[in-house]
Amino acid sequence: GAKNFSEQYILARLIGDRLEGAGYTVEYRDGLGSAVVFGALSGGDIDVYVDYAGTIWANEMKRRDVPDHRAMVAAITDWAAREHGVGLVGSLGFENAYAFAMKGADARAKRIASLDDLVRTAPQMTLGSDLEFLERPEWAAVKRAYPLRFAKTTPYSPTFMYRALESGNVDVISAFSSDGRIAADGLTVLTDPRRAIPGYDAILMVAPKRAGDAKFVAALRPLIGRIPVEAMRDANYRVDRDTDKQTPEAAATWLANRIGR
Repeated sequence: GAKNFSEQYILARLIGDRLEGAGYTVEYRDGLGSAVVFGALSGGDIDVYVDYAGTIWANEMKRRDVPDHRAMVAAITDWAAREHGVGLVGSLGFENAYAFAMKGADARAKRIASLDDLVRTAPQMTLGSDLEFLERPEWAAVKRAYPLRFAKTTPYSPTFMYRALESGNVDVISAFSSDGRIAADGLTVLTDPRRAIPGYDAILMVAPKRAGDAKFVAALRPLIGRIPVEAMRDANYRVDRDTDKQTPEAAATWLANRIGR
């Protein structure tokens, strides 16, 4: 299973390649929304996918506290197994957190380095978000922690969100920390001093019927802790860049070679 953005497509192919190497026949279900994908896993409609710790924490567990990364993943592991029979194989080694970003030059000119700084200028600014963010509990948590009032908020697909920032149609976006376009576009990521946004470690999860399948889990375990954020950013940018785009399959092959098969 995969959600509806490039990183998810790449990781699904990376996982599928390992499973095929172990003798499994693999089908892909792409474009699953955050609201349905965990249910698809726990119900056995998909066998494996990558989610993010903060998403499970806020959306599925309905938690508002923000513990450290290790404690959060440990709590999710226990909850997923106890409540749903879902197995958590482990963290892949990188985080894909929500992170508010601006053009570097604009952030410097307006002296905005943090979400606290953003509060004073938000009423004159437009926020661009991905298609889910404005309805997610993380956005509600940010608004509870910071009195942000934007002149306008506009949702986009991720690719068009970055283009809207580049063109000046929006002033700040709800970016993703593992996105290669952050470095490529020279964006400034604003700090979150009040820790409103939880950790988003990428976690590999398997359906109840696979949690006890030693062969299945063994095929996936070599991925745990092996993907640094720099490698994930590079793989994502290969798919998301405007020219010489690669397919998710090609980016997954590149990533497999980068981290070692």
